[in-house]
Amino acid sequence: MFLPIPRRDISSVARERAYRTRLFVLLLVLALWPGLAAAYSQLIVFGDSLSDSGQFPDVERIALGEIGSLRFTNRLGPSYRAPSPYGRVSAQRLAEALGLAPLLPSTSLVREQTGAPDGTNYATGGYTTPQILASIARPDGSVVDTGLVSRTRDGYLVEQGTADPEALYYVNGGGNDFFDGLVTGPATAAASAGTLADGVDRLVAAGARTLVVWNLPDVGATPAGLASGQRETFSSLVRVFNQTLGERLRRHDGRVDIIRLNVGALFEEVVAAPTDFGFAGGVALTDVCFSSPGCDVTPFGLSSSTPDPDRLLFNDGLHPTTAGQQILADYALALIEAPRTLALAIELAVGALNAQQQSITYQLRPGLQHDTWRVYVQGDHHDGQADGDRDARLGEATQGSVGVGLVVPVGQGWLGAAVTEQRAELDAPGAFELDGQAYSLFARQQFGRVGVQAMASRGEFDLDLQRRIALGVASRTLDGTTEGDGWAADLRLDYRLTASESPWYNAPFIGYRHIEADIEGYREQGSAANALRVADQSVTDRQAEVGFLVDRAPAGGLGFFAELAGGRYLDKTRDGAEVRLASLPTNRWSGEGREREDDSYLRLDAGLRVQLGGVTVQAGGGVQGWSETAAHVQLSAGFTF
Repeated sequence: MFLPIPRRDISSVARERAYRTRLFVLLLVLALWPGLAAAYSQLIVFGDSLSDSGQFPDVERIALGEIGSLRFTNRLGPSYRAPSPYGRVSAQRLAEALGLAPLLPSTSLVREQTGAPDGTNYATGGYTTPQILASIARPDGSVVDTGLVSRTRDGYLVEQGTADPEALYYVNGGGNDFFDGLVTGPATAAASAGTLADGVDRLVAAGARTLVVWNLPDVGATPAGLASGQRETFSSLVRVFNQTLGERLRRHDGRVDIIRLNVGALFEEVVAAPTDFGFAGGVALTDVCFSSPGCDVTPFGLSSSTPDPDRLLFNDGLHPTTAGQQILADYALALIEAPRTLALAIELAVGALNAQQQSITYQLRPGLQHDTWRVYVQGDHHDGQADGDRDARLGEATQGSVGVGLVVPVGQGWLGAAVTEQRAELDAPGAFELDGQAYSLFARQQFGRVGVQAMASRGEFDLDLQRRIALGVASRTLDGTTEGDGWAADLRLDYRLTASESPWYNAPFIGYRHIEADIEGYREQGSAANALRVADQSVTDRQAEVGFLVDRAPAGGLGFFAELAGGRYLDKTRDGAEVRLASLPTNRWSGEGREREDDSYLRLDAGLRVQLGGVTVQAGGGVQGWSETAAHVQLSAGFTF
């Protein structure tokens, strides 16, 4: 969108003509989530004034002797007037939240004059969809013109030749086509959407793999739309624009990740519950603004005695205030991050199966066995991540189980079965809960000095998944329920160093664990702008280890065990969950995979056992990890007969 500086007066009319309502685009949450910092090499933006981070000079500030650039939102307080700088637009906030370099304008007049380097934000105030396409793919396609001075650069693909496959591309536009008269009916609305989609096509053909693309919000539902007298007409043509855009973007489904932003639905949600978002209640937010004379008519406007842009959605006829920019920033960020967040759910299933195998290992310890049948009850509790800290954003994970089992002597060893009730929780970045059952068969045999033990488990789980997102000062919770299952198998060999008649069983060992887990797809319930369709998920988790165990049978009624092992995770990455925006399901995305922070781990287990007649009580615990550790405790009682 375009707000020419000297050529056109910076009035509400000029700002409205430039359009820009849909406000918002991204920020906040991820400054707390370092896992995303390296997910993308850079942010590259194409669009209009809603994303322009400073192509034009701030003439009011320059007139007061300070250098500055124009951005299409409110100035900062406390005065909200020049020479205070303009606040950041949502695309700038997104770059910061992603841990990327500051998002600088590509063709800034001010930066050219001062010799400062250019950036990767090609969005320019006033751009229509043909101009956005030119900034992507045409010679001399990036043009910034104030009427008195101008600057021209080749479009991004002309300069670069190919698109950086590791970058995140961000595309919005179409509003100026309405206000500049390019859209006059259904045919021209469809053509405008097609031109924006042409830009996406060019980027994909050149190698772009991940793109964020806005749906056009209702440009009629803005102060400028009201002033135009075409509110209803614009609304109907926006639907045509968005339908055409969705049909075009569908062609790329499955080829690249396209993250759809339903800014229109978000806009409606904000207007429907303004006080949730910190905006003024009892005010027609689509009709009023903060700084333009034509719509600055509230007690919170710039001309009032108590100006407060955070209480209003629009700064002028078309552009959001910084509060609106924050909302959109959070919204887009949550959708970018959603695949990584939702993929954490399957880790609960993997963790439950892993804990089940660990609990069975406690029951197969040599010093616990008898030549008679043994029935046992057992409980365990796990805190933290024992999987190499795969995601630095992961909050506190806990897992617990209670179970019963039977062990019978067979040959030179034992055969057993167990059933447990499993429960697991993850408290960030949502509230994920797992409940279910696990069933196990296990055996151990002694062949001279060689001990062999094997176990197999099957788990069936119900999951209640709540994804929490921030939207400015507001928050929303998306609810999902689904089912999962999986299996796990262990094989372990040890070599006994002590005599067979000794109460001590000391041995080096080698082990392997294999886990497969699945979660069925589901649809989130909640905010229409945010709810996702989540596809089926599957994961394989393998680990191998070597170690040494010391185990003393409870001779004299008291025994103990200790085990030290070093291991390696054989699966270093996890894919993100595959998702679609439920309200715009044309395209799926899964985002960047997650890598373990540590490929290796150390594990230490130890415990005591006490035998009182036919009852043996065993208590133990341990830690596992490398740079981060997870702890567990276990308590069991066995009855022989």
